[in-house]
Amino acid sequence: MTKRIIIGGLVVLLVVATFLQVREIIRAYNIAYQEEIVPEATRVRSLTGAESLKGISRVTGENTLVEALYGYKNMDDQDIESVLVVDRNLGIQPKASDAYYEIFPGREATEEEAAQFESLIAEFDEQQLFAQVISTHEARYVTSREEEITFYKVFVRDVDTNEYVFFITEDGMKLDFHTRGFLPLRYF
Repeated sequence: MTKRIIIGGLVVLLVVATFLQVREIIRAYNIAYQEEIVPEATRVRSLTGAESLKGISRVTGENTLVEALYGYKNMDDQDIESVLVVDRNLGIQPKASDAYYEIFPGREATEEEAAQFESLIAEFDEQQLFAQVISTHEARYVTSREEEITFYKVFVRDVDTNEYVFFITEDGMKLDFHTRGFLPLRYF
């Protein structure tokens, strides 16, 4: 009798554990599917006038009109002519924003430019992350009008040597390219 109760309890635990695992797998799949929405390339080409586009990765915007963004390399032969950042829903949903950022190749940041972000670098140091302002990039933000912006590229590496970059302005606008965006933008 005791064996049947123990076996019955183990079977119930096995069924519950299996159910929980399946639920987590489904949740992870749904999150991954939602995160990898990619804008329609023909719509991006017609909006920006770019000829040769290659996708980089999803981009998260902070202090931007739209937070769910996607980055593209605008290629000229093998060189990156500019980086385009558009609404991730462009060409997919009718209410997607037509605004986009175009970031041009930069130059090495001066010590004065890097000093503007000392508090940000200190925050990363507290989290035991290495961060460094490495370059300055001229950019334009295009809506119904065009606005010139200066972005600073910040390189971040954690203790596991995961690396990523993000672009930030002096007033706190941030375009975060996450881990997969690092390699295409390493020497940009």
